[in-house]
Amino acid sequence: MNIVLLIIGTALSILFIIFLLKGSKYDQWLEALDGDDYPLKTIYVVGLMWQETKLGKLKGKMENDLLNNSTLYYSENYSTFYAQINWAQVLSFVHLILAVTFLMAGGALGLSCIFYLAVGIFFSVFTGYYFVTYFGNKLQTRSEECDTEFPNSISKLALIVNSGVILNDAWKMVANGKQGVYYDLMKESCMLMDNGVSSVEAIRRFGEKTGTDNVKKFTTALIQSIEKGGSDLPQFLVNQSNELWANRRQVMLQKGEKASGALLLPICLMFAGVMLIVIAAAMQSFGM
Repeated sequence: MNIVLLIIGTALSILFIIFLLKGSKYDQWLEALDGDDYPLKTIYVVGLMWQETKLGKLKGKMENDLLNNSTLYYSENYSTFYAQINWAQVLSFVHLILAVTFLMAGGALGLSCIFYLAVGIFFSVFTGYYFVTYFGNKLQTRSEECDTEFPNSISKLALIVNSGVILNDAWKMVANGKQGVYYDLMKESCMLMDNGVSSVEAIRRFGEKTGTDNVKKFTTALIQSIEKGGSDLPQFLVNQSNELWANRRQVMLQKGEKASGALLLPICLMFAGVMLIVIAAAMQSFGM
């Protein structure tokens, strides 16, 4: 068995080195990648080489999921590129981990061989899953941050528009008034407007990129108001602001109730522990 594992590990290692050398043609693809999101990016050429084969080609549901995440996290223009890079990231790490795993398992004796094999396979599956879901998780976090900032930004927007400022200028004032993921997305929409994209299209893209249903509903309603001429825009923003804050209060109350319920079990356990201490002390005193 050890010989078989060593042969597999050696073959995977040699293939990894070959792909690493032949994949140098993709080095320019990797130069612009952010190191925080793409650790050890130099080895991704291995995954890109795998994608040239039928076995490693990105397709099906995986392709759709990665394309959707890339579109939301980056932009529609670069969605295919980042989907391929994300898949190359997965393939590269899984290949490397499996090569090391089979070599270590093949060189181990007795039960250590099975242990190394089991741990290595588990770790490769975990690593692959982590990178596949990485941007989905980041998008979820971004959506939660956007939901938090959303009511406050619309209140500011309503106040500025009702003071007589046109929507585009008010939008830019709100976007530049604070730091954060939500406001970064607003700034991106401002850049689109400055580059000739219509305010309707820029606001639509902003709503899509936040990934939250609340913002999407608002931007859809805002676009409809703009397309009708915008005469009801000031009152529309005031109504939206009031509605959002009412919903926010309701959500906070629900979170408070959930937090109270979550604290109930620890409190019960602490109470049971105190009761056990009291009963034990009482029994000791009776025994004396």
